[in-house]
Amino acid sequence: MNYNIYFFSLLYAIFNVSGAAIIKNKLLLGSIGNFKDFLLFLFDFKIILAMFCIFISMFFSIKALSLEKFSLVIPILTGINFLVTVGVGYLFFKDELSLTGYIGILFIIIGIYLLGLGK
Repeated sequence: MNYNIYFFSLLYAIFNVSGAAIIKNKLLLGSIGNFKDFLLFLFDFKIILAMFCIFISMFFSIKALSLEKFSLVIPILTGINFLVTVGVGYLFFKDELSLTGYIGILFIIIGIYLLGLGK
């Protein structure tokens, strides 16, 4: 197993989730009621920074895809992205999970581990 896949998947998730968190934080501060509000939102510096983070995350996903088969990399990218998303949601947005949510996280971790073993 090429452990660089995990490294690039983690970088992908960090940049992708950071961008989404910036957008979510901006949305919590105001609302988009009409097209003018949307344009003002879209051209705000923080939103442009968020889109840049999401754009950069794409390069890390492409790098991970260049290292191994699609059917192995995409589930790992998705699983790690989900785990980082849950962590950011919990730390910064005070999101809470139910018992089934924690069980789901356990299954994701087991799934990522098993995918690595299968190689």
